[in-house]
Amino acid sequence: MAEPWSPARSAVLAAEAADTGGAPLLDTLSMALDRDQGDTPLYTQICEGLITVIERGWIEHGARLPSTRKLAEELGVSRNTVVLAFEQLAAEGYIDTQVGAGTFVAHDAAPKAPARPLRMNPALAAAGDIGQEARIHANLADVPATLRHMRRPVAFRANFPAIDQFPLAQWARTVGDVFRSMSGEQANHLLGEGDPQGLHALREEIAIHVARTRGIVCTASEVVIFAGAQQAVDICARLLLMEGDRVACEDPGYDGIYASATAAGAKPVPVPVDEDGMDVALGRSLVPDARMIYASPSKQFPLGSTMALQRRMDLLDWTRSSGAWILEDDYDCEFRYSGHALPPIFSLDTSGSVIYLGTFSKALFPALRLGYAILPKELVEPVVAARTVLDRYAPILPQLQVARFMQAGHFAKHLRRMRKLYADRQQILLGAIETELASFMTARPTETGLEVVATLHPGLDGPQIGRAAARAGIELMAPSDFARAYRRDDKIILGFSAFSGAQISRGARTLRRVLEELDPP
Repeated sequence: MAEPWSPARSAVLAAEAADTGGAPLLDTLSMALDRDQGDTPLYTQICEGLITVIERGWIEHGARLPSTRKLAEELGVSRNTVVLAFEQLAAEGYIDTQVGAGTFVAHDAAPKAPARPLRMNPALAAAGDIGQEARIHANLADVPATLRHMRRPVAFRANFPAIDQFPLAQWARTVGDVFRSMSGEQANHLLGEGDPQGLHALREEIAIHVARTRGIVCTASEVVIFAGAQQAVDICARLLLMEGDRVACEDPGYDGIYASATAAGAKPVPVPVDEDGMDVALGRSLVPDARMIYASPSKQFPLGSTMALQRRMDLLDWTRSSGAWILEDDYDCEFRYSGHALPPIFSLDTSGSVIYLGTFSKALFPALRLGYAILPKELVEPVVAARTVLDRYAPILPQLQVARFMQAGHFAKHLRRMRKLYADRQQILLGAIETELASFMTARPTETGLEVVATLHPGLDGPQIGRAAARAGIELMAPSDFARAYRRDDKIILGFSAFSGAQISRGARTLRRVLEELDPP
């Protein structure tokens, strides 16, 4: 049968088992059942899948499993099917059921299987020292678990759009419009091979969009389309960094830059963030020779701060002295509710050292996997060449569809509707914090973005609350979950964009119960 458990889930399950505040366990158990495989019953497939997890050490002995009802709902099978699987696992000594307490992985279950040795192509092995270097990059083992698991809307998951409010009917009509508008010659061109730089029509629409919304002056020739902004980060790291180069990264900050810098053989250096964004003066003293600087000045994740204008100018001065490239991540700039946006660093730059990153994952939906970079002119050709080596070009049809969606005005209309919806949902969340959670935290409204950062009252610990909340079926992350050197345990992140008023109120009541158990009044 097909492998029932994705290896990509291993780090998440391990983090869950170690109680490190990962997503709720049920949220990671998306087992790939083969419903057409008549000779292997579903309960057997579930049983084998759980054995795989236990034997490989992806879930610790003594860890509590979801109830049979919840797991059945998750897998889309009858509860009796899961009951049969649990009975088989109990008979084989993998799990223990304790009346009134739940079902747990047995403490004497099969031990963790030893790591599988790397197998090398014989031709490479025969190549001596060169062959010995041809191994899986060990640094890839350090890719954070937060980048390796499927995300679904679980209150109060941050940085996640309201997928249920996406105009699917309009989107479907756009698909039809795309195909109906194609002549035979156009079809031969558009359904053939794609442009590694990206569909020209989409690049034009992006140039128009950033000019209107961010004041960025560029042309389609400076835009490159990627499979999400993370791919742009990764390609820029591969192309611009050499072994041992140092990269200044926000701390706490986006896991993706740490992963890509490390995988490229560079050394990420944490630079603290405060209420005015990255501490540029301290960063410059810590990494005077930085080859790359990653910053999210419009809305820093996870602290939510905006980089002050003087710091933006100081950051550009830093690059002039060090020769560094700046990766400016403007991941959710479309959602501003109040105040005036400061100009992007890209617009302030006169030296051609800033790479501006944007994404459609928040503005439309994550599964689209489309992002873009606006590059200094001299970087376009080498980045496109690097992109060609990686995966040739982004899928053409999604690019066609987004371009048409933007050309018809649907994109701008959708953003206006989402800004209003998210502003309303933020107010509901702030009200729920005031009503249910005022004894434990305070929160101020955010001017932009999809989450608020709450400050905990003295004595409360953000990561501890996150772990307790996960056991209750909700997700809270602390900025410390994204920290390398500079921890902020006195804060938690609460997303509001993906949840209705009823979900927010219910989540707040659940969180209050969690906090009362941790810190009784």
